[in-house]
Amino acid sequence: MVLDRYEFSKIANVKLPSSWQSQTALDELSDFLQQNWEQRSVFYEDGEVTSHQQFLDFIGSGGIRTKKYIGTIVFKGEQLNIYPRVFSTEKDDHDTDDLTQKHMLFNLVKWVEYCNKLEYPFINISSELNDSEDLKELFITLYIGYVRSALERGLYYQYVEETEDCTSIKGKFDLKDYLVSKIPNGQADKFKCTYSNFEFDNKVNRIIKYTCKQLMNITSKKNQKVIRTILTRLNEVTDIRCTPNDCNEIRLSKMHRHYGIIICMSKMFLLNKMSNYTIDTNESFCFLFPTDLLFEGFIGGFLKEVLQDVGGKVHLQESKMSLVEKIIYKGETSGAAFTMRHDILAEYNDKVFVLDTKYKEMSRFEDNPDYKETISNEAKQGDLYQVLEYARKRDIEDVYLLYPMYRYEEKEEEFPVAVSESPSGNINVHFIRMPFIFEEDEDKTKQQLTDVIKAVFNVREEVI
Repeated sequence: MVLDRYEFSKIANVKLPSSWQSQTALDELSDFLQQNWEQRSVFYEDGEVTSHQQFLDFIGSGGIRTKKYIGTIVFKGEQLNIYPRVFSTEKDDHDTDDLTQKHMLFNLVKWVEYCNKLEYPFINISSELNDSEDLKELFITLYIGYVRSALERGLYYQYVEETEDCTSIKGKFDLKDYLVSKIPNGQADKFKCTYSNFEFDNKVNRIIKYTCKQLMNITSKKNQKVIRTILTRLNEVTDIRCTPNDCNEIRLSKMHRHYGIIICMSKMFLLNKMSNYTIDTNESFCFLFPTDLLFEGFIGGFLKEVLQDVGGKVHLQESKMSLVEKIIYKGETSGAAFTMRHDILAEYNDKVFVLDTKYKEMSRFEDNPDYKETISNEAKQGDLYQVLEYARKRDIEDVYLLYPMYRYEEKEEEFPVAVSESPSGNINVHFIRMPFIFEEDEDKTKQQLTDVIKAVFNVREEVI
């Protein structure tokens, strides 16, 4: 069974796959998601400090609710695909018939290309799109690509400590064993010694070999060919079953730090039991990404690319100012507190721009006679307080709230401005809806987004 849902959708228990509906199965699903939650830093840092998984909510009567993470969950062979809510054509559109993993994967890759603020391990992943039908296949391709690159750079050798009876003393000699065991048993010519050998057959290579063998039967023929080449290089490495805990025990030197992502991804694959779709109903894996950070990183990265061509500068998560400069108590003064972090701080043409991305649904303004109600009902008051304080602290007149557009929308020519009047000077809050979804004509999306950015920053055509 395959379920396609948007973010923040409720799924009643009776709508879940039958193998998920019991309380025992839901508890197992929760534990499985928890394991993946603890490993999400392999791909991104989402700023969530809570230790409890935030991928799904388990609600009353055995139902679940999707949250702000998009991607795929496969559990007990059943699949739940979670799509960005702006993949719909308008706010009240909940139809999922036209959603495909291929389209989500295409957009994910485009967004990540600009997410230079996120710790994604992806490098030139768009070149792998043609052979990747889903997220699982993409990650397998990435993994074996990293492994192949590491092996071509140089085989991994490691000092491995061994203990055995020797005919001559080498390394560390176990004197107690010699006096207690060897001499009384007539083995005075045997010496128990512990020493180190520089070995190719080490735990790192065993983990890689075992992981590659697990992936062999669940990936494309192209990837299988690459894996066979890797296994040939690792032929002298012992075949041994490895677990996620084995990955936790690995300590890499600075010289081998490029193996870090390989070990992390190995752990992810070993945590996610994956088999062939058609024969194993116990298959489980989880690949989910935070859409709000994808939106922020994509807009920030695209903005940086556009402005740097005209002499502008863009800073993501700028945090050089504090909301409070000092705290006074009982005559003593402490330092600053409550660091202010702007999603995007830009400088262009001697002007400072503070822009805050809000991955929230905002209805179209153009041809909307109720645009005032749209802003009043859909914009969060806390978001306005936040950017108004940013403006006050930086002594600027204009701040910007950036929202994603829906699928198939054409860009709007004008945007509303909320004016906050004050004796110290008015502050203008601009509500901007940004193109975010790529379709077949990706150049059109890029051009629309460039046009919106040019309008916000008043970039003259002749400069471009």
